[in-house]
Amino acid sequence: MQVPAFFKTIRFRLTLWYSTVLVVFMLVLLLGINVAMLRSRPEAPERPPIFPGTEESWREPFEDQWNRNLTNLRTFSLVGVGVIFVVGAVGGYVISGMMLKPIDRVSSLAARISHTNLKERINHEGPQDEVKRLADTFDGMLERLDDAFDSQKQFIQDASHELKTPIATAQTNIEVLEMDQDATVEDYRHTTEVVKRSLARLDFLSQGLLLLSQGSQSQTKWAELDLASLVDEVVAECRPVAASAGVSLEAVGARQALPVKGDAIGLKQVITNLVDNAIKYNRPEGKIEISARAEASGAAEAARVVLEVRDTGMGISATDQQHVFDRFYRVDKSRSRAQGGSGLGLAIVKKIVEEHGGTVAVESAVGAGSTFRVSLPLLSRP
Repeated sequence: MQVPAFFKTIRFRLTLWYSTVLVVFMLVLLLGINVAMLRSRPEAPERPPIFPGTEESWREPFEDQWNRNLTNLRTFSLVGVGVIFVVGAVGGYVISGMMLKPIDRVSSLAARISHTNLKERINHEGPQDEVKRLADTFDGMLERLDDAFDSQKQFIQDASHELKTPIATAQTNIEVLEMDQDATVEDYRHTTEVVKRSLARLDFLSQGLLLLSQGSQSQTKWAELDLASLVDEVVAECRPVAASAGVSLEAVGARQALPVKGDAIGLKQVITNLVDNAIKYNRPEGKIEISARAEASGAAEAARVVLEVRDTGMGISATDQQHVFDRFYRVDKSRSRAQGGSGLGLAIVKKIVEEHGGTVAVESAVGAGSTFRVSLPLLSRP
């Protein structure tokens, strides 16, 4: 036989518990009264000499009255236990309902929630008890889900827009070539180059999106690295690109080994992205300086390796500094697209740095250049 759903609820258990406590309390009280009455049984008064009957006939009315009183007490006790059980059940049902009302609201709200409806909140008013904490925790979870869905929606919109641009460029050039009856080999060659550049941009965007969508990478393949050597490699590789843009690129500061543990490809990409960003947003005859140093440990933190990339470019406003590490965010949108920027470079930097237990920050002023600072744990040798 299937048990009714109500008997499986917390409300039923609370009602039963509350009633049981009251009944047990009443039984103990009545048992105590009965025991006390039995122990304090009064004796019949001494029979007067003038009483015509025997001693037993003299005591019989008193015994009968005592037995009737005891029977009435036991009857009233049983009736009282029943009444207490009913009152306890009704009271427990009502009180448990009041206690569980916020939980019912949580259940009802959870049943209505969908990805299109994350704005509702419980907003439970009451004392700071377990129910209040549950309601506040659920409201906090909804807030985080709402922010996550908004971020995901914005990410999809931005990604779709970025991917649509190279597709539209290639498609437009192909359609123009198809409509040109007098197209030459040079026209076909030009269109081919445009399509190749569009595909290269699509590949670059897809690789960046794939990296940002992945979870934390496994540390099993991490190795000991010298960050100073990675800086030298990036400077050597990026110097021709900087020179073609009329910008000087130099590594400054003392040259010493800076051991860190991590992924060589990922950390090199961090430095490359910061340098590439500094080149794109610099001015002609501008400068880029890269420095790396070790900072001694303080009282509350371990020793760190600090990497700085300083440029003399256009600078970043205080408002833009709060968003430069967001996906697809650009300080100068028109200039970024003209230079092939995807708006993913600094977001990738932040992700890789945080996976390595580090932090990244920017200091900048409009017209005075920018300094990007990466801090990573220094590998301590035994």
